Amino acid sequence: MHLFTYGTLIFPEVWQAVVGRPFATIAGHVSGYALHRVRDAVYPGMVATTTGAPVAGIVYLDVSDDAVARLDRFEDDFYQRCTVAVVCDDGRLREADTYLVPEQRRAELTDEPWTCQAFAESGDLSHFMARYKGFLRASNMPAQPPEDS
Repeated sequence: MHLFTYGTLIFPEVWQAVVGRPFATIAGHVSGYALHRVRDAVYPGMVATTTGAPVAGIVYLDVSDDAVARLDRFEDDFYQRCTVAVVCDDGRLREADTYLVPEQRRAELTDEPWTCQAFAESGDLSHFMARYKGFLRASNMPAQPPEDS
């Protein structure tokens, strides 16, 4: 599975802290969505919209099932994993999963747009890395049953 990221997971240090290993990436964008800051938080949520510019992001290619399980725990139930069409910088259209804010949670987003550049320049990345509880959820991997020999 491919995974389109648009917020904190674009940053290699966040991805590494959640997933624990790199995957091949390619830049791309999706249309029909907008990024807004989550209320009382420094990270964004993406919602469907009929206006606005395409949302730029990174597609992680061929993400493993165990990495997706960690990502699902990291994102928690605030987001819903959905499939979107991503126009990648190599000109290819790829289907990728992404984490969207469901319409019933739209009120938990501000009207303030969110950008990676502002997030990094403001020092919010350091704050996020030091304090976000999602890292604990992601690392709480269930024990694997022993294999039969």
